[in-house]
Amino acid sequence: MQHSQQTGARHGVAICGAGERGVYVLGRRIEESAADTGLEIRALFDRNGRRARESREYLARLRDREVESIAVYDGLDGMLADPAVEIVLVTSYTSDHRAHTEAAIAAGKLVYLDKPIAATLEDALAIQAAEHHARSRIIMGFTRRYEPSWRKAFDLLAAGAIGDLQMVLLRSVIPYARYLQRWHRFTDLSGGALNDKCSHHFDVFRWFVGSDAVSVQATGGRSSVFAPDPTAPKHCRDCDRDCPFRALPSESQPEIGVVHRLDKDFQTVSGDRWMQDSWNQPESETDVIDNCVFDPESDMWDHMVSTVTFDGGVKATLFWSIFGTPADDQETLELVGASGRILLERSTGTVTLTNAYGAHEEVFRPDHDLNSSHFGADLQLVRDIAAMLETPHPPATVDDGVESLRLVEASRRSAEANGSSVLIREVR
Repeated sequence: MQHSQQTGARHGVAICGAGERGVYVLGRRIEESAADTGLEIRALFDRNGRRARESREYLARLRDREVESIAVYDGLDGMLADPAVEIVLVTSYTSDHRAHTEAAIAAGKLVYLDKPIAATLEDALAIQAAEHHARSRIIMGFTRRYEPSWRKAFDLLAAGAIGDLQMVLLRSVIPYARYLQRWHRFTDLSGGALNDKCSHHFDVFRWFVGSDAVSVQATGGRSSVFAPDPTAPKHCRDCDRDCPFRALPSESQPEIGVVHRLDKDFQTVSGDRWMQDSWNQPESETDVIDNCVFDPESDMWDHMVSTVTFDGGVKATLFWSIFGTPADDQETLELVGASGRILLERSTGTVTLTNAYGAHEEVFRPDHDLNSSHFGADLQLVRDIAAMLETPHPPATVDDGVESLRLVEASRRSAEANGSSVLIREVR
């Protein structure tokens, strides 16, 4: 942001919810780009105080800052009263989004709200009303809106490269057993994987189509892949079964694990995620990261096919599953227009344009940030958060969050009614 670069100004950021998304992804991107954006982490709050203190040490080390330069608060009110805080990242449990966001905007803070907007439509509408009443600003974290390849595809469509849009297909087959191993497995906390993951996808539909959804028809639910097994041990660490979904090593399978462990100097010991004592020795059941994927207590869905009809006649279909063969990110977007099509492959950032009724083909590839988190989206998101200090027009708004959740809820209702059509105007 030019203003910050020229004046050397620093804009304090607080993280509400010091977990993986808030600290080890967005927090890290903020600290990495501080010289360019002027943003700097100044405060942390998490209901797990030990996790917040560990996060402070991690963030301070990224730029060799004094640990005390980042305040840790035991309560949200104290953090919001800190005059050094201008921006609040709400990355807490989805079920807590309403309370944390309402408090932050009431305190006059600029708010980044991670997707999905809420676990229930009631909470989403309350957040929307609070923002409008407070005349505050919230930027939503739908990462596709910040990825270079998705922006390129949108720009091509908006420029008329394939004529009038007729159909959309978004295919997302991403093995994500972790949804069943962490707090997301309870719908009351997260809205389920359908909400957490597919809120992105339904937002993409609305973004590209550019009109209101009219109806939804969907089928989905819980597959036999993760069929409940009441005889399975509660946690991976206590299980000796040969299981492809293991989250932590056991005594019989010591080499298996998908979690980064950091030593006292914050160096990686093993795995592929960030873990410290508060993760390895959780104080709360909702902080456990190695719940068995076959635990009957989980009530979330793991797959869905949903077709949305929009005002104007465009049809958009989501083909989604959190089980499948582990591989590169297996998400693609296909846009079919009157005179051509656009095909986006997320893992490579490749956008292929075929137009002029097949007479012309061109391939576009991103030239930066692809290897960063969310294929460069998080770096762009941090830039756009910084830009919000000077312009009130975020790429994704609270209204987008509400309508995305409305499509999630409509899809759920349709699937529960064996694929019957659900009118969006009735989803209130």
